[in-house]
Amino acid sequence: MRPPPAILPPGAEVLGYTVERQLGQGGFGTVYLARGAEKPFALKLLHLPLLGERVEREVSILLRLRHPNVVGLQGYGLWPPGAPRFGVIAMEYVDGRRLDVWADEENPSARQVARVALDVARALAASHAAGVLHRDVKEANVMVRALDGVAKLVDFGIGDYEGARGLTVDILPPGTPEYRAPEAWRFFRRHVHVPGARYEAGPSDDLWALGLVLYTLLTARKPFDEADDPSFIKAVMTREPVPPHSENARVPCALSDVCMCLLEKTPETRTLSALAAVTELERVLADADATWDVPLCDAYGEDTATTEGDKDSEEKWLHAPLYRPRRGRRAPPPVAGAATTVSATTEKATSKPRGRSRAWMAVVLVLGLLAAGTALMQVPSRIAGGTPGHQEVAASGKSPQADRAAASIGPEAPAAAVAVPATHQEDSATVTTPPKDTQPLQLPSKPAKKGMSVMARAVSTAAACTALACPGAQVRQPPPPEPCPVGAVKAMKKWGADIGDKQAALFALGRPHLISVGEGPVEVSLPSGWKGLPGGIVLSGRSIVRDRVYVRLTWATTPEGDSFPVCFDVHAEEGPRGMAREAGDDSPSHARIWTTAYVKAVAKFE
Repeated sequence: MRPPPAILPPGAEVLGYTVERQLGQGGFGTVYLARGAEKPFALKLLHLPLLGERVEREVSILLRLRHPNVVGLQGYGLWPPGAPRFGVIAMEYVDGRRLDVWADEENPSARQVARVALDVARALAASHAAGVLHRDVKEANVMVRALDGVAKLVDFGIGDYEGARGLTVDILPPGTPEYRAPEAWRFFRRHVHVPGARYEAGPSDDLWALGLVLYTLLTARKPFDEADDPSFIKAVMTREPVPPHSENARVPCALSDVCMCLLEKTPETRTLSALAAVTELERVLADADATWDVPLCDAYGEDTATTEGDKDSEEKWLHAPLYRPRRGRRAPPPVAGAATTVSATTEKATSKPRGRSRAWMAVVLVLGLLAAGTALMQVPSRIAGGTPGHQEVAASGKSPQADRAAASIGPEAPAAAVAVPATHQEDSATVTTPPKDTQPLQLPSKPAKKGMSVMARAVSTAAACTALACPGAQVRQPPPPEPCPVGAVKAMKKWGADIGDKQAALFALGRPHLISVGEGPVEVSLPSGWKGLPGGIVLSGRSIVRDRVYVRLTWATTPEGDSFPVCFDVHAEEGPRGMAREAGDDSPSHARIWTTAYVKAVAKFE
């Protein structure tokens, strides 16, 4: 089972660093942008009870490496002091984009790609010279710095060095299945039923992965993309990929040859070392001419903007091999389409806060009536519009080694971050979508509440102050907007949760009752299945106590132990964002809430 992530709000202090925002979240850790001594750092937090050895391994590796193309270690420690739960690794902050995002947005030339590949090869050469294997070379673990285009290899969390203890007892070491070398799959096929068999990765495994990365950069396609896992593994072991210059005529033959040497089927015929790859890339770059400065892919144009069915032409070339791939910034949609989109968006935005608007109009009306001497007991019928006596005011603001992993979760927007921690290989899960007529979980109704809620008392206090001209009430504003975790929207879509979907959830099992919550980590469970999400899934995040209690859920863990980032807001049963504070605790940092709620999939926290 994977550990829970560290959930830190902006402004949190960790070992002298001040957290600014989350950069990424992986199966084994969370990375934050933090500031210390007026400088930015990437702060990685790893759960100690399950990952203490991983912390030691990554720190040990980074201490061995000092190279301009390898992310630098700045410090490490345990947190919180006294009873540490997380290992903290402070690393150089790479202000830039992941390699795949960089390629998609920049539409680089062959010269630019060769320089990036050269940087990665230099990083591998330095690592191998120090006796370190990366074991998870892929686009997600390479950052391209915005300032000068220098590429840096990041995330040595599953790296290896002589004398290090194994991280798993599996036949294959941890890593991303799509990037495994042919010899690894051959070993697996031959020894899958041999007890205690272990494949030992070597420098040639890193070089194979570098070849895959280079191929994708040059062609915008994968060299092996078979439909099912057995076919994919067989292709990796036996099929020669189409040379990059044959796949894309803009790829120089010399650079294509370098790539094909990295993709030889055996370590003996493959490029012999990372240092040899550095030499070859330097050689072809020295001979490069003006043809190397032409973007490798076509740019998006007017003909590739929004088309019928809300699909762009990328969908077409993905299914038409002769159609040239495209990269770079996409053209804006036609004016007419934009007008239609704006209209639809406006309508949606208008309909979304209707409950909120009505609630606050009712509050204003109540305040006016109270100032004129109207009895306070008229408030419930004005505000809630729901269950009598429920006064609620809306806020103002498993893993067979042969299975390939699911596609890596990329950022929804360019993330200037050190890549998230590498994970063990993950299975491509088969998602079963329940029939549409499946009814969602019906939560039992909450018992009628006696007396006024905290919010209703706040309304009465404000009304009294209006009449008596006392000092204005201190209203704690809702939390500021916040982006979703990197990859959350894509992960939710994979599991069948679309933006705007809502599902019943529980803060605690059993009949509805009141509980006390404070600022900080919180968990919510989904008792029944929801589209692709299985029953019993646990959503974790943090609660923010204001005039309402806002809960932002960023991580999901299934009963089987699979974990992935999510982006869920918690809504009261009646609909508004956040939970109403109930009578009994007026503390600024704690509140009483009901255990029944709904979670809503969102594209960002508003």
